[in-house]
This record gives sequence, structure tokens and C-alpha cells, in this order.
Amino acid sequence: MKGRSRDRSIPAERRTRVLSLLRSRGAASVAEIARETGVSESTVRRDLRLLDKEGVIRRSHGGAVASERATFEPLFEDRRRSHAEEKARIGGHAASLLEEGQSVIFDSSSTVIAAIEAFARRPLRITAVTNDVYAASLLAPISGVKVLVSGGVVRERSFTLLGPETQAFFERLHADVALVGIHAVAGTTLTEAGLEVAAVKRAIIRAARRVVLLADHSKFGPPAFFDVCTLEEVDDLVTGSSLSEAKLREISKIGGLEVHLV
Repeated sequence: MKGRSRDRSIPAERRTRVLSLLRSRGAASVAEIARETGVSESTVRRDLRLLDKEGVIRRSHGGAVASERATFEPLFEDRRRSHAEEKARIGGHAASLLEEGQSVIFDSSSTVIAAIEAFARRPLRITAVTNDVYAASLLAPISGVKVLVSGGVVRERSFTLLGPETQAFFERLHADVALVGIHAVAGTTLTEAGLEVAAVKRAIIRAARRVVLLADHSKFGPPAFFDVCTLEEVDDLVTGSSLSEAKLREISKIGGLEVHLV
């Protein structure tokens, strides 16, 4: 019974912890992963089979090795459940930075969704712009919020609108603030797994006078496939207090960037 009760963690968040562990160490045994994640070895083996099938790790005898597949992007529900409490704190703080009457871009991101959920509890009169149909559905019922949705094609297995029409929409826009999520921050470079995603993110960042990056601590590590921009183009970084001291020192050297640890 004791072993069974330990395995009641949310699968998506648990697999993210496994993947993070493997990426930080390069490789680990089943026993090591079980000890670090606090679940049974049989649960670890099931998680490794799934991660191996997705191509983000390679199973080895008695354990697994991290894959360098920079194009991997988890499903929306997996992203939402991964580090959910930290994302809720980040989203709540990001929402508190908004002001009455602003025009605000809400990027397509699970952490930005957390910011919208926090904003809905203490709404302001704003003009909201988004390239995410789920984000639009959350913003539309909020009193005092005018919602603009970019054109584009809905990305497969997500709520994100992408394509030349989406990019052109944001290239013609001038907004007060953009709340932006990211796939990975490598050193001081923001990176994304998809070319179209990177292009739209870049257009969003350039469309806003103030750019607020929402990134939990797990985002800081190896790069994804495509560069978006550098942290020099970001005004505020909202991240978790568990961010490593070494990474915090590196980021703190960037002039003009305000770091919010929550």
C-alpha cells in the first residue's frame, strides 16, 4: 500500500520531472529516478517507455539517456500540468503588473493561461490581443475586456494560431504590454521548437512597448531548435524562486531586465 500511495502524482508533471532529471545528468538508472521522483520503479519504467516512444529519451539497460531532440514539444495538457503551482504563482504576479486601460498581448503559452486565470479574479478594463483560441475563450467572458484574436491556422494538437497571417497581424500591432511564454531559455537566448512559433513570438515581442517573460525554472537549460531573441529584448522576467543561483547571477547582469522571483 505504501508503494501504491507514492505513485499518485500527476503523470504529466511526473514525466516532466523525469525528463528534467535526465537532461541535467545526461543519464540515470531506474533506481535513481525512482528515488529522486519518489515513485516506484515500475512507474518509472512506464514513464520511460512513453518518453522513449515520444523520442525525448533513449532507454538503456537499467535506465535511460537524455535525447538531444530540440524539436520536441509536449502536448498542451502536459504543459499545463507541469510545474502547475509554480506557473500559478508566476501567472498571478504577471497579472498584477497590468494596469487599467492597457492593450495587452497574451501569448499562446500554458503559463500565460495561468496569468489569464489570475487576471479573471481581479479584472481590469483592458484590450486583450491573443493568438490562442483557448486564451480568447477565457478572456471573452470577463467584464470590461475587449478581445482581439489574430488570424491564422490552428496548430495541430494545440490552441495556437500560426502562419504568415498571424505574423503579419502582430507586425502591424503596437501594444502596451506582452505576456510571453517560451519553450527554453539557453544562456540568455529565448528559443522555440518550431519555426512558425519562433517567428510569431518574435513579432509579438517587437509589437509591445513592455515585454514580460513568464518562465518557470525548468525552462532554463538546453536550447530548443530556433532562436527567438535574447533577454536584452525583455523588460521583465517572472520566474520561480527555485531558479538556480548560478542562472540568477547570469541573468542579473543583463541591463534593463527586472527579475521577479515568486
